[in-house]
Amino acid sequence: MRLIILSHFNIIKGPIVILKIPEEFAFNDLKIIPKHLNLYEQGFFIYDYETFQTANLKFTLPSKMERIENEELMISVVIINEKISPKIFQSNLKKLEEEIKNIKNIHSGLYNPSEEGANKFLEITEILLKNYQAINDIDGIKLNIDLSYDVPWGTHICYFYQKKDDLMDILVPYIKTGLEANQFCVWVTSEDLNEEEAKNKLKSEIKDFNRFLEKGQIEIFPYTEWYLKDGEFNFQTVLDGWVQKYNYGISHGFDGIRVTGNTVWVEKKDWKDFSDYEEEINNVVGNYRMIVLCTYSAEKCGINEILGVMQTHQVATIRKEGKWEILQRHDPSFFN
Repeated sequence: MRLIILSHFNIIKGPIVILKIPEEFAFNDLKIIPKHLNLYEQGFFIYDYETFQTANLKFTLPSKMERIENEELMISVVIINEKISPKIFQSNLKKLEEEIKNIKNIHSGLYNPSEEGANKFLEITEILLKNYQAINDIDGIKLNIDLSYDVPWGTHICYFYQKKDDLMDILVPYIKTGLEANQFCVWVTSEDLNEEEAKNKLKSEIKDFNRFLEKGQIEIFPYTEWYLKDGEFNFQTVLDGWVQKYNYGISHGFDGIRVTGNTVWVEKKDWKDFSDYEEEINNVVGNYRMIVLCTYSAEKCGINEILGVMQTHQVATIRKEGKWEILQRHDPSFFN
């Protein structure tokens, strides 16, 4: 179950709920949510309760009231009994914020009981109803690895593996799910699982795999043709390349891009540059319908390298006793 709640910091009453969609749904903890107006700075944040989660966007509008300069508003998506990352609603909340800001004289709908105020309130209600339908239709992106949550586009994940079978077990279902979901898939291989082995495994696991190859929905190539073009690593060249791959995928009718790259080739001399690349790629994938899964050999990473990798990814995972586990959710707003 999902709700949209619009809260307002009223100069007389304090933080209050203006609207709840759907209005008829009984929500016992409704009064808790507006209190975030007292606690958080502007922008997007997530809050986790025992029985539900909220994705929230707090913003201000110029005020027409004499005693204050700005009106503080907050839009919240309430998620009840669902295993889905609240972060998936961030772009929808931003769009809803812009629509609310475009309402002329919106303050009359917040304070004024006149006919004009009633009309503005109705306009706000119609905008929330329209966006509620869009928010209610959103599903998470299936990774097809056994984690508890679906994740949104723009997710950057790392996976620590111990042997080749671990790579097969995570990457083959990951790619298979992307192909079946009409996503453009790119797999950059290394010595631990080379290009030929990857293709042979996919052919054995995916019906009509050659058809996906022939229509250009998947590309598989070694790290030397991607990360080490011209014999050296240049992180800006690689970042630009991912954007080019994304543009190719979208222009050819695919719904997004699903990427995986293995890092066993990274030598000590390249580690700092590659860490900078991993940090910067967060700013790239967040702007596109893109998911990136980076695979690291646990045996070839020291403790400092492991900690550094965890800091540059939103989610770090490992397979332990046959089950996938989340080691860290570095972005506190991701799975809270």
